[in-house]
Amino acid sequence: MGIRFILGSFVKNFMPVYHSGNLSKTGRPDFNYPLRPMAPDLTLPLAPHNMLVTTSYKIGATDIRWDDPTLLPLNSPLHITGVNVYRSQDNPYGPYIKLNDSPLGVLFYRDETLETLVTEEDVTQTLVYSIEPDGTWDVYVKNKPIIVPGSNGTISNRIQDVQIEIDSGDGVFKDMPAFSVDGKFGKITLISNPTYNNDLQQIIPPRLPWPPNGKVRVTYKYLKHSVLTRLSQRIYYKVTAVAVDPKDNSKRIETPIDEVEWRSLADIDEIDWMWREAIRRIRWKLEQAGERVKIYVRAGMGETCPNYEESHGQGYGNCLLCLDTNFIPSYYGPYEAIIAAPEAERSIELVDMGLHVRYDYATFMGPFPILNERDIIIRQTNERYIVGPVNYEGTKGAIYQQHFTISYIDEGDIRYKVGITDQSLVPAGDRVPAAWDKYRQPTPPSPDSPVIPVNPAIPPERYIKGKSVNWDNITF
Repeated sequence: MGIRFILGSFVKNFMPVYHSGNLSKTGRPDFNYPLRPMAPDLTLPLAPHNMLVTTSYKIGATDIRWDDPTLLPLNSPLHITGVNVYRSQDNPYGPYIKLNDSPLGVLFYRDETLETLVTEEDVTQTLVYSIEPDGTWDVYVKNKPIIVPGSNGTISNRIQDVQIEIDSGDGVFKDMPAFSVDGKFGKITLISNPTYNNDLQQIIPPRLPWPPNGKVRVTYKYLKHSVLTRLSQRIYYKVTAVAVDPKDNSKRIETPIDEVEWRSLADIDEIDWMWREAIRRIRWKLEQAGERVKIYVRAGMGETCPNYEESHGQGYGNCLLCLDTNFIPSYYGPYEAIIAAPEAERSIELVDMGLHVRYDYATFMGPFPILNERDIIIRQTNERYIVGPVNYEGTKGAIYQQHFTISYIDEGDIRYKVGITDQSLVPAGDRVPAAWDKYRQPTPPSPDSPVIPVNPAIPPERYIKGKSVNWDNITF
């Protein structure tokens, strides 16, 4: 494999501050370094080593494995009670949600889609009805979305997926079909008009739960936990150790989640020392001649946008809530990265929608962050580019480099509102943080904050810098 097929990883200056402050040669936390060497309190348990995320060869399921944390020498004074497993969708920096209810006493966890059966749920109190002609009678289930049984979480809009029992006030429950089902919102519409029964050859009046004594019971399945199974999915996991607090046996202490390295299905194998050195050298070259950009990762899971059109399977192209992603939040980032310099000609052509700037070229970057189609790259000129198909380069299942094409997005596209346009309209917690220097004053911002890279070994008064941050490694 030629040297051009390997690229530098994510710039270490942009990584969040970890427990030891030491990073591996690929820019990821290196757990060969001592953990918390300067911490005054060493009683917190260390996380399990050698965590592995792998496929279960089953639709809608992912396996997480780890080594026994009780075998770590620094955990020997503690009484380890188990392990907690956390998951984050699309964003490796979180937020992370705990998956297990109580600490696990085993070395394995399967994160999978869970379909839960609810039998004879009383939904009478949710009844919304109208006695006007052609008026609707609707009930709402407590748990949603309603799904097609055995479908790996497919939302159901079929009447055969719910069983309805109606007591019209006479104290007898009878099975009745639904008129329609809206599984996403857990809404079931009852038949409120007379129907013709082919078997009896007669018109049957509707059976409705007339107040005050009428009742409705529903049996259905809902999606309790979802794990998408698809190509290039981005799901990240962390595991922490839980121990009895030596100061109070009634309490529990846990590994700080910020000290734990995330893992995903992309981390099938570890990068050996030869590839680490190759990546380090190519990264040095890229830091001199590459281009620093911001990357926004498009959400592929999460809360569905209220403007989502179920009938069309997509949202509005001008929706300011989801920015045409169908999910809230719409994008994660910004992540700082370096990509290869552009090698293409820029041209303007006339298309159906008017003049279009044609500026497409192939480029590459390191293994982090994991890219997918329709992610956004922002150059320092504020030009936006959409990521095309991504080819992951590597050996033995470890990703070293990502090759992809990027295409220019015309000004006026809604994706120019991602992240840094009109921050007054963005909630305070989602705004793009300001750049900060190595001293991180006055308070550290979020982990995805853009960082001004400087060499901490050189006093600021002797540090020679140009207008571009690429000078960080050029002149001392």
